[in-house]
Amino acid sequence: MNTLKFRNVEITWLKHAGFKLKGSKIVYIDPFEVPAGHEKADLILVTHDHYDHLDMKSIGNLAKSDTTIVHPKGCSVKGFESVEMAENQTAKIKGVEITAVPAYNIDKPFHKSGVLGYIVNLDGVKVYHAGDTDRIPEMKRIEVDIALLPVGGTYTMDQSEAIKATQDIKAEVYIPMHFGAIPNTKANPEEFKEKVPKAVILKPLLR
Repeated sequence: MNTLKFRNVEITWLKHAGFKLKGSKIVYIDPFEVPAGHEKADLILVTHDHYDHLDMKSIGNLAKSDTTIVHPKGCSVKGFESVEMAENQTAKIKGVEITAVPAYNIDKPFHKSGVLGYIVNLDGVKVYHAGDTDRIPEMKRIEVDIALLPVGGTYTMDQSEAIKATQDIKAEVYIPMHFGAIPNTKANPEEFKEKVPKAVILKPLLR
């Protein structure tokens, strides 16, 4: 299963940290290695400027003339309408409410600044994309319907940390991500599901 239908919104795992949210608007988050031919975006959210999250080729394949790119400071998205966001800022863009939330590493050198997570309120369904992050204290303030959590370790929290993070985050559904697509990001989604009763395991649409 690639897609979860939650009320009137479809959540599709594309690959790695890339997701498509489809409701009254089409929202992509961190699209990575997405070929041409996919449904065009109203909004594309980028969590930070690393190649596997800010993929300009994928953005070009998904953008239409009025697509808006949402990103933290430091991301270069020249040629597109864009909105820069900072931690704890909320903006309504094309009718979609977006809140930028903290994301960072505690004991790793990869993500110390310039990284965001997002809470996307699309048609009344709140989806939290954690971004490239460890388990951080700010997660205790997150209350959403769907939580998309990295589990691959190395660059983000590993699976055991992510399982603990589900105890901090209030959500109806927890979906693991950011594993299996790039080196050193292995995880066992079945173990995640076994230890997180509200987990839903999606398979990536793209290989």
